[in-house]
Amino acid sequence: MFIKRNHHNLATHNVRVFYFITLFGTINLLDPVITLFYFQRGLSASDILIILFMYCAATLVSEIPTGTFADRFGPKVSFLTGSLISIFSTSLLLIADDLWWFSIQGLLWGLSTSFFSGSDDALIYESLKESGQEKTMSQVMAKISSVMFSVTIFTSLIGAYLVRDLAESQFQFLILIGILFKIIEFLLIFSLINPKSFDQFRDNPYTHVKNGWQIIRRSPDLIKVFLNFTIVLIPSVVIFGKFEQPYVTGAGLPVAWLGVLYASAALLSMLITRHLAWLLLRFKRTTLMQLSGIVTLLAVSLASFLFDSLWIALVLFFVLRMLRSIRQPLYSGIINEHIPSGSRATTLSLLNLVDSAFDLIILGTMSFVATLGLPAIFIGCALIIGIGLLFPVREAKHVHEQEGRHIV
Repeated sequence: MFIKRNHHNLATHNVRVFYFITLFGTINLLDPVITLFYFQRGLSASDILIILFMYCAATLVSEIPTGTFADRFGPKVSFLTGSLISIFSTSLLLIADDLWWFSIQGLLWGLSTSFFSGSDDALIYESLKESGQEKTMSQVMAKISSVMFSVTIFTSLIGAYLVRDLAESQFQFLILIGILFKIIEFLLIFSLINPKSFDQFRDNPYTHVKNGWQIIRRSPDLIKVFLNFTIVLIPSVVIFGKFEQPYVTGAGLPVAWLGVLYASAALLSMLITRHLAWLLLRFKRTTLMQLSGIVTLLAVSLASFLFDSLWIALVLFFVLRMLRSIRQPLYSGIINEHIPSGSRATTLSLLNLVDSAFDLIILGTMSFVATLGLPAIFIGCALIIGIGLLFPVREAKHVHEQEGRHIV
């Protein structure tokens, strides 16, 4: 059905469609048992790390090209390209049986992710901006994020059950289901409508990269928001998230209950993100960002020396999961207000490029600390989080933006 392009319909339509794109694109029944799948295919622990490295390398190299691609051709084409690569990447899992095949799959997985990275925020923010609703960005992103948590509840419980025998046929079945959902995601993307701002800035990629770097260089508050979010995220989510399983099981949680634990955490996160608007009526976004960062620091610090109490371990686990779900949509709303239209996707991709560099630096540093055990890892995470909190989060005072013109 043809949809007239008025401001209100554009924002409402794109948000609704992207909600379902996120729903079907996030469903991955293999995810809760992906490590077992790798082992079943004959991979070792070091092989798995190589696959993750390939993924990170692909995202690092492709962030800027895919960001400029989105600004040049629009986010819709970028999503379609990324979705096609994702379908092919997932299909490779049906035949991959050695490290080389899985490495190729990891590279394609990272490339497909980059076509969505930055472009998703740009599409939603520009759609809201056309309707004068850009201040609701955090609430909208929270709603979209909530669908990912609802999917996690489903996949955590169902995925593990369907491969309870760890049989090859069961893994193949999960992969085929994943491909089906990826195809549905691809078809839904055709329903998106590019905001007008993407039609006004059809410059060559170099111009978008130049504009993006100038936006970042001239916006110290943007840099501080980015550093606060990124430096807190890596140790509290990427690193702590890898060791939360041995932390809670070491405190006494049976391994069989991990699926229930993750499903419960996803349910809690979904409820919180759906009620983020209630919090924003009572607190400023910047206040919530700072408070969530401080509580994250306290939780990780406590985890560094409280290992024997299961109840404390569970409380800290749920608190960190809850704070993770809050900070992402808050960050999306704040950071986009610091970026003018025209090269938004490229600017966000440039920031993601720097984020990938921080990943390598922090992960590389913590790999040496990891030899000292979990307490040392958590103490190191707490110290890094403390550094991130030194950068204040401020709302955008004024964005220098002229439609149809560029920063020079």
